[in-house]
Amino acid sequence: MPQSYIRNQETHHQKVTFQEEYRRFLERYQVAYDERSVWD
Repeated sequence: MPQSYIRNQETHHQKVTFQEEYRRFLERYQVAYDERSVWD
């Protein structure tokens, strides 16, 4: 799986931005975060 993810990352990020994917990851694992400080 990790190899296919890396291989398809460019195509994937045409549909989902890195920021969206990162937010989903944080929410999925219930990580508390402050939107204002995540992207600094």
